[in-house]
Formats: sequence, structure tokens, C-alpha cells
Amino acid sequence: MSIENMPVMHGKQIKQIPMRLLLPYEEQALRNHSQSLQRLAERGGMNACEILGIVRGLRWSQLKPHPDDEANLIKWVASKA
Repeated sequence: MSIENMPVMHGKQIKQIPMRLLLPYEEQALRNHSQSLQRLAERGGMNACEILGIVRGLRWSQLKPHPDDEANLIKWVASKA
């Protein structure tokens, strides 16, 4: 069964995003997490920093959490609407 939304772990203003927005970045998710987007969603999702990392093409080692990650994720999702 396919999950339609990716949970945003520890999200205060955004709790999930449509999986369809992340599908083009599946390869980066596999590189960073060694798991498919489906499996990541089944396991509770990703935090805003991790999601931004995959859509920006960053490797796991390049991820640096910032206080504005959630706000930036909200802006990214809005730009895809």
C-alpha cells in the first residue's frame, strides 16, 4: 500500500507533505538513508533538514540543521503548489 504523505518529524507548523513532491528525489533519499521514500514514511518520516537535504541534492554528511529549516520547507512546498 502506497503512502500518500511524508510525515515531517518534529514539525510544529507542517506535519506532512505530499509524497508526489518528493518522488523526483527518491535517488537522493536512497543515497542518504539507504531506504526508499515509502520505507522512510512507514518508519515515521524525516525531519525538515533531511527533506530539504534530499531536494537540494545534499549528501547526509552535508546536512546541517538550522532553526529556519521548517520555515524553508514550508516555502518549498508552497512553491510546488
